[in-house]
Amino acid sequence: MVKHVMSATQASNAARRVMQRADELAEISETPGQVTRVYLSPEHLRANYLVAGWMEQIGMTTWQDAVGNICGRYEGAREGAQAILLGSHLDTVRNAGRYDGMLGVLAALEVVSFLHQHDIQLEQAIEIAGFGDEEGTRFGITLLGSRGITGTWPDNWLECEDAAGTNVAQALVNAGFDPSRIRSAARSAEEFSAYLELHIEQGPVLEQENLALGVVTAINGARRLKCSFTGEAGHAGTVPMMIRKDALAAAAAWITYVESATGAYSPDIVATVGTLQCLPGAANVIPGEIQLTLDIRSPRDSDLEELLENLLSEARRIGAQRGVDFSAETYYSIRATPCDASLQQHLSSAVTAVQGRSLSLPSGAGHDAIAIAQCWPVGMLFVRCGRGISHHPAESVIETDVMQAVQAYVQTVIALALKNTLAEFNDAPENEALSLVASCVAITAWAESLVAARPYQTVDRLMQHAAQLTLAWKSTELNQALTAHPRIGEKVQGDGTDAEMSKREQSSVDTQNSALTLALAQGNAKYEAQFGRVFLIRAKGCSGDEILSELHRRLNHSPAQEEFEALEQLRQITLLRLEGVFAQ
Repeated sequence: MVKHVMSATQASNAARRVMQRADELAEISETPGQVTRVYLSPEHLRANYLVAGWMEQIGMTTWQDAVGNICGRYEGAREGAQAILLGSHLDTVRNAGRYDGMLGVLAALEVVSFLHQHDIQLEQAIEIAGFGDEEGTRFGITLLGSRGITGTWPDNWLECEDAAGTNVAQALVNAGFDPSRIRSAARSAEEFSAYLELHIEQGPVLEQENLALGVVTAINGARRLKCSFTGEAGHAGTVPMMIRKDALAAAAAWITYVESATGAYSPDIVATVGTLQCLPGAANVIPGEIQLTLDIRSPRDSDLEELLENLLSEARRIGAQRGVDFSAETYYSIRATPCDASLQQHLSSAVTAVQGRSLSLPSGAGHDAIAIAQCWPVGMLFVRCGRGISHHPAESVIETDVMQAVQAYVQTVIALALKNTLAEFNDAPENEALSLVASCVAITAWAESLVAARPYQTVDRLMQHAAQLTLAWKSTELNQALTAHPRIGEKVQGDGTDAEMSKREQSSVDTQNSALTLALAQGNAKYEAQFGRVFLIRAKGCSGDEILSELHRRLNHSPAQEEFEALEQLRQITLLRLEGVFAQ
């Protein structure tokens, strides 16, 4: 395997271009002297045009998709090959810095520039996306560009309006797009093997560690709650201290507990009481009601839920002790987005090679990777930013850090794009080859037969043989496979490859919907009582409600009908998983 390494001189030149181009993009702003560039504005389209020109200079084919993303493709050794997607966003908040989002696009250009200058074409193509709207500044909805690529735009987004009363549909028309063609921006699962995003950290961790680069483990899940303590207002001079129902005193005790309990729980979990309103709000009146907000974030949903329950339980206990009622309502919730373990490993290896060691850390802010992770494995590389400042004109990075970032980025992308999973499978010892395909289905004989028939000339030949082997499956194989299959709607356990596949397949099931969760649990129990095995369905691309409807339909089957359909579902799931293994 040929090794391509970017030299220090090449990286220095690349970093200088990145900084110069960031300055050029910063000049494209609706407000002179500031950086403000919102979705579908003339400035957004000018930025797209400028970036497209840079893409074409380095041998990329460019296009602007139906939701306003600027896209470019650098072909692989084989035309039409699967691609690695690189990118970030080109929109900004108002009066922004010049690196949030833009740095990721510009660094990606330097990866392709290195390949182009050295006439290198890899096993996989490289695509770059400059996403149109990550910040949500104009319409109050976020990830419009990246969710356009995943095909997950909600229908009502076209009706959302900006401050001037222009809705998304009209803004698209004004910018030269056709709202009826939004779905054409969606890319199929087979087109990309992975997504990598380089981004400023937007926090102080790397600076405190005196490191230029870090590897992201997950994008934090978050909950925001409106909370209230309701006691009893009274005269500040006449109500004795011992019989007061002071809502502010209760809130103060809880706020202190939030800080101490969160700090003791885990260093990568944060909780913030960000607003507080005291009612009736008079100097000579005991506070009768306190309204406040809680924002809690964690890279692990299970930890977030556990800590949140602890905090709410303590609030209720404090309230009861003081004769004060406590209530809380969640008004915003987003699940954590884990970064792919294999991509983390590749990034960590490259970062270690460049700066001597690698630091792993979560992202407390949201990114386009949240949307992309619904369809493809994601990895993120953080670059140190001065004092952790972001979304502000003082946002800064230093050129030597960018130099190291580009070196690590190039090394990671080349390592991934040179990878040929089929060749590795053909050449691997038997136990390693078995481990590569065994996670597709818990039928040992199938995996052994697949491995025994090596070598395969193409992935298509392998897939054909795998499909042929599944035709021999009967009830014995079905029951064997289902011993390792999670119930639909239940939290998938474990961290192995098979668990990760199941999580991805069930990603559209909203486990926060208690009514849906209960209905699925009841349906699962009825199915298992009737057929004696776990309900199996190809869940990818289906909503929780669609899965529930299918479960109810299949409960009307005879045992023979249901065995036939369950086997067909098992074949589809197995072959989809196998296809995913050899697409990586």
